[in-house]
Amino acid sequence: MKLILKNKMLAGTFWMSFGSIFSRVLGVLYLIPWLLMFGSQSNQYAAQALFNSAYNAYALFLALGTSGFPTAISRKIAIYNSENRFYDSRHLFKAALVFMTISGLICGGLFYFFAPLIAAHSPVSDTQAASLTIRALVPALVILPVMSVIRGWFQGNQDLKPFGISQLFEQLARIVFIMLMTYLSFNLLHLSLAVAVAWSTFAAFVGAVVSLIYLWRYYQQKRSFYQQQLQVSRPAGNLKIKQLFWQIIQEALPFVYVGSGITLGQLIDQFTFKSIMQHSTSFDLTKIQNLFTLFSANPTKITTVIISLAIAMSGTTLPLLASAQTDHQKAAAVIQDNFRMLFGLLAPITIILALLAGQINTIFFGYNAHGGWLLFWSILMTFIQAVFTDVFTMVQSLGKHRLAVILLTITLILKLILQYPLVYFFHDYGALLATALAFAVTMGYCLQYLMNYSQIQRFSQFADLGLLTKVNLLFALAVTLLLAALKWLPLGVGRLDCLIFSIIFGVPALLLYLGLAYWYGLPQIVLKLNWKKKSYKHF
Repeated sequence: MKLILKNKMLAGTFWMSFGSIFSRVLGVLYLIPWLLMFGSQSNQYAAQALFNSAYNAYALFLALGTSGFPTAISRKIAIYNSENRFYDSRHLFKAALVFMTISGLICGGLFYFFAPLIAAHSPVSDTQAASLTIRALVPALVILPVMSVIRGWFQGNQDLKPFGISQLFEQLARIVFIMLMTYLSFNLLHLSLAVAVAWSTFAAFVGAVVSLIYLWRYYQQKRSFYQQQLQVSRPAGNLKIKQLFWQIIQEALPFVYVGSGITLGQLIDQFTFKSIMQHSTSFDLTKIQNLFTLFSANPTKITTVIISLAIAMSGTTLPLLASAQTDHQKAAAVIQDNFRMLFGLLAPITIILALLAGQINTIFFGYNAHGGWLLFWSILMTFIQAVFTDVFTMVQSLGKHRLAVILLTITLILKLILQYPLVYFFHDYGALLATALAFAVTMGYCLQYLMNYSQIQRFSQFADLGLLTKVNLLFALAVTLLLAALKWLPLGVGRLDCLIFSIIFGVPALLLYLGLAYWYGLPQIVLKLNWKKKSYKHF
């Protein structure tokens, strides 16, 4: 049974990671030609600031309309299926589709109405342009809730392949539309930068439509399987529509709030950074906008890869943990398997990205030494947020919604308390430090809670974290020495030079980690893989 759970988690993480990470990698790679279309660096900074001011607020409204509800539905469907109540699962899914359609219309209307207010409090120099780019995201907000609940259905049925592939299709369609419309509007028709960025944000709607078409076709292909489940199902329970809606709301609200945690932290930066900097410095609005771009807009495009891997792991764990609640030993095994993959896979990726921060920043955004250091600290901070995302999802999967809500509230209060003094003294670095400290405190508490739940008191014994920490520290030391040695290469600070350096560094760094992993037996410990048999049929 333990091996089956491991295989489900491994396969699920593979498909979730495949779609999530590759879609986000594409979402980073397109930035190079997209920004180059805008010409001067001042135009590029302005485009990034407009784009980010729209997407931070959009992410919050999207979370209100999607984040918690599919997760809650997925968890409830997993529980119903484990009890052989497939009729109830289907009834819940149908009710959720109606509910999410209404949710999308409400969130889209509110987002359109509040767009000028959001723009006015964002660190941008042109609030009218920001309002336009924000409102261009309204159609996506209307349709995405329906798409997300269909993904929640597949997640609850532990079928994560369409979840991952649909993300990839969504991103591909979005990028093609962005590149086409930016070229046509800004370079060919010579329309304003604001119009070009607005078309770029509208692309989220185009991607959502393509993803929705794929998900619906996949659902049609699986209809015969779902009919077989209904034939062996227990009779439908006496669940009325109002009861179903109430169940969805009760399950979803904590997930909505907690799922918005990182976005809420980013919005605190967006709505407070400008006023604090205007009070504590003599910088003009353009300078403040550029600093916001360097510490928030630019790093977010890179660090999303780290967050996406954590979301993939936690999303895979959620239905497994929800269905294993009645078996404490099984639930504890799922939790520890999750942490083994999180620290065995995510930590080395974070180390490599952090050490290459300067080069990565140059490749995507042009050379800027200050921007490179901000990206370095952003990547380290994001690892804390990634672990935070994972542990909070597991706490909620165990039904401890109230605890998760209280701890996130404490996190945001800490962020607000630390924000002013740290930004006042350390400016852009202060905003990153305030986020890292606030999220680290509650992340550590949740980690301790999960250790106690698993009846393990020592950190080193929990999920083999002692061994994984040792391997990652050795890896960090080895690749730091490798980086110092490669600094003597006669390469400049141009985009191509940094790309060549990243490849020269990245390949041996990866081989180093594979060697350390093999030496300490991590494939067997983390992934339960046998190097000799190489049986991957569960993929």
